[in-house]
Amino acid sequence: MPENLQSLHRHEEQLRAESFGCAAADVALADHLQAVHDALDQLMTLQQVGSAPGDDTHTAQLFAIRLFNIGASTLKLGLSGYYQQAFQLLRDSLEMVNLLDLFRADSTKLAQWRVADNKSLKKHFGPAAVRSALDMHPEYQGQKSSRDRRYAMFSEHAAHMTYRGFHLIAPGNSPRLGPFFDTKFLRALLEDLGRHLTHATLAVSTLINGAAEPVVLASRSAYVAKLSLYHEKYIKLSGLRR
Repeated sequence: MPENLQSLHRHEEQLRAESFGCAAADVALADHLQAVHDALDQLMTLQQVGSAPGDDTHTAQLFAIRLFNIGASTLKLGLSGYYQQAFQLLRDSLEMVNLLDLFRADSTKLAQWRVADNKSLKKHFGPAAVRSALDMHPEYQGQKSSRDRRYAMFSEHAAHMTYRGFHLIAPGNSPRLGPFFDTKFLRALLEDLGRHLTHATLAVSTLINGAAEPVVLASRSAYVAKLSLYHEKYIKLSGLRR
């Protein structure tokens, strides 16, 4: 292994330790980390549900796997000081949350999405189309503007190549090559990761709920109890269906 790569890895691990130390000394950051842990744990439990390839439950489990990977990767990158890349991954969870909410509002959409060709996917299940479709359902009406705003913000500052997005690698107009520690960025990332990962985890849990074994139902009940406390303290998403 080239020494420069080993040195980079050591620096990443030092930043990871610094990030954990920062979280340990801050109640809110510790709560966000715990919420992320609980979501990842619940996503693992959902894999215990029996399913067959091609059915709705199996499809929802594939969403759960992708969501787990997004959450774990975002956390790893963020704690190691790669904030721009972490937010870029987190935008993926926004698209997933919206799609899962659509499937919860209309269960027939899941099967349609699974077999849709590229043309149909873009027309009916593209990010903008999904946000518009959600606004047609009573439980999600009035949320389109906020969903559009969040998606645009993550796109502009993390996913798309824009000059304004460079602030994530140049805090205080001071460009930083490679990973670095920044308390403000760490806090923003953990807050957003906690918010979006927990929402998506609850959504995918709801889709799998009907076919769940008792152990999974018990796990979901315990998870919802923890999530209620977290939402009340930090998010207050009173409209989030449970």
